[in-house]
Amino acid sequence: MSEFVKPEEIIVDNFVLRPIPATKEYAQMIYDIFVADTETFRHWFHGGMWKSADEVLAYYQNKAKNDEPRWKYAMYGIFKDGELLGEIGLSGIDTRNQTGQIGYWLKKSARGAGIVDKLIPAIEKLGFETLNLRKIDISCDTDNVASRRHAEKNGYMLEGVNRERDLWHDGSIHSTSMFGKLRSEWNNK
Repeated sequence: MSEFVKPEEIIVDNFVLRPIPATKEYAQMIYDIFVADTETFRHWFHGGMWKSADEVLAYYQNKAKNDEPRWKYAMYGIFKDGELLGEIGLSGIDTRNQTGQIGYWLKKSARGAGIVDKLIPAIEKLGFETLNLRKIDISCDTDNVASRRHAEKNGYMLEGVNRERDLWHDGSIHSTSMFGKLRSEWNNK
């Protein structure tokens, strides 16, 4: 499969999706969002939260630099009226196996407004049409009711539960629900 050109912007309603820049300004926005909602975001970090915007910047710079040629990363910042609301996109894109995984997060003030459900179809289009993927997955903690609902509402089938998959920062053990959608299911919607 050949290299793909990631769209510079995807516009859905009043939302603008922009490729994530590895800049100090963007890193500071991310850091501020995560610090404002530490309780939600701390579970994503096995060694604790980022301690500075410089750590965030290093993470994004390392992510951009270290993607293997076969594994791609097409994540976007979600902006509305110039404000960063979160991120959404495809990660773990395996061009040989034609698979990828949708990932997303929103800042606290943006949750519950149906934003993710509006944006998932645009990310599916990117995956199935632009990248020619044959399957897209969504994985989430089994207790994450909102993420499960996003997957189900967008036609993803529960394919299984990876029991006791993650050991969180606080020492608790969590299972992961795995959802999938095939290109043929997307074409038949």
